[in-house]
Amino acid sequence: MATFPLELVTPEKLLYSEQVQAVQAPGIDGSFGVLAGHASLLTELQVGLIKLTLPSGLDAFIATSGGYMQVNEDKVIILAESAELSEEIDLERAKTAEERARKLLDLPGSGIDAEEVRLGLERARNRIRIAQLRK
Repeated sequence: MATFPLELVTPEKLLYSEQVQAVQAPGIDGSFGVLAGHASLLTELQVGLIKLTLPSGLDAFIATSGGYMQVNEDKVIILAESAELSEEIDLERAKTAEERARKLLDLPGSGIDAEEVRLGLERARNRIRIAQLRK
């Protein structure tokens, strides 16, 4: 299967820069896939799973909290708000963040930004789910 270069960049670092066979990403209108030769595209990503099919045929899993993906005829670039490879996710930290967010949502009238806490809960649950995909 043909490959193409993928760069995944966060505000902190270049997380991934290698050849891949395919990318599956969490678009705002649903998950979608990209193969070599895909039509040009610029789209927003939401919290979810980025799945890479590597040249070896193995898969790599990345948790993202959203961002943007640009597909050109010869390269894909993902600019992510945050992203972590499944094997680098600190599962205990993610579980602690989930628990903290759930407790904050259970406090009536606490003056919290409930939408921001709900987003934090969604990100924590996504990280937990993807950490459990590691081999």
